[in-house]
Amino acid sequence: MPESHEIDVGGRAIRGEYWRVEGGLPTIALHGYLDNANSFSVLAEQLTGHDVFAMDFAGHGFSDYRGASEVYHGLADMRDVLAVADHFEWPSFHIIGHSMGAEIGSQIAGLFPDRVRSLVCIDGFCSTNSEETTLDHLAQSVTSSLKRSSKLKVFPSLDAMTERLADATGQDRSSAERIVSRGHRAVDNGFTWRSDPRFKGAGPSELTAPQLRELIQRIRAPTLVIIADLSNQWLQRSMDILVPMDHESIFLTYMPAHHHLHMQAQSIEVASLIRRFENQEDLSGLVLTPAQYHRITSVVNTAN
Repeated sequence: MPESHEIDVGGRAIRGEYWRVEGGLPTIALHGYLDNANSFSVLAEQLTGHDVFAMDFAGHGFSDYRGASEVYHGLADMRDVLAVADHFEWPSFHIIGHSMGAEIGSQIAGLFPDRVRSLVCIDGFCSTNSEETTLDHLAQSVTSSLKRSSKLKVFPSLDAMTERLADATGQDRSSAERIVSRGHRAVDNGFTWRSDPRFKGAGPSELTAPQLRELIQRIRAPTLVIIADLSNQWLQRSMDILVPMDHESIFLTYMPAHHHLHMQAQSIEVASLIRRFENQEDLSGLVLTPAQYHRITSVVNTAN
């Protein structure tokens, strides 16, 4: 069973769930957009050789909001991840990231290659966009920090919150319940989300295409990218750059499933693949080739 853990990162608290394994692989698990540390409550139990800290990003779950004058941006999240590693006295560590967490994790691996031993990206990778859109999103992150916090929707029950999340994301009820159980707070007349409303106004932490290519070249850690849902155009934009590069340290595989596959029935398969990857087993039969990638995206884009 995990233990709750709190870390001071310069006057703010980053909180999370810690699956402590003495002598295990030092691992930081990074959740997706508007999720929380419970995103890893299923997978972490299966990674018995890992010393896993699943953190709530600032403004998510039980972690503190950023200050009124602070900006929600990937650079600040990266700083928090490194501060967490320093707290545990991990000069280098493993990262398992889902969606936005994979985006942050891949940037850390490229910007701080000496600190990352291995990287697992579950249906996510550093996002990319046109120069114009990337600049617009940078501006959006700044202006969102200037807005007053808006009120979040109030639900009459936790069941209602769970149903809404499952309907909005397509994930099954059990995984939605896990997110809600750590992501809610009680208010008058019901329950609402704990997350900072300002975060929803912040732009994604993305790079332009040339920047992403350079970042990929700087990644030295053995990297496993598990692609599940290529209907997500933000993921396709990243994969359009990553797939043709044939980086010797990055292994790409395709596991068609829901975006939250690590929380659902496929978690067993995901955990098995991570273990095989870390044991340096031959996974060549599972590699996603450029030809396969283009066939899959062609079908997906035609269907959409």
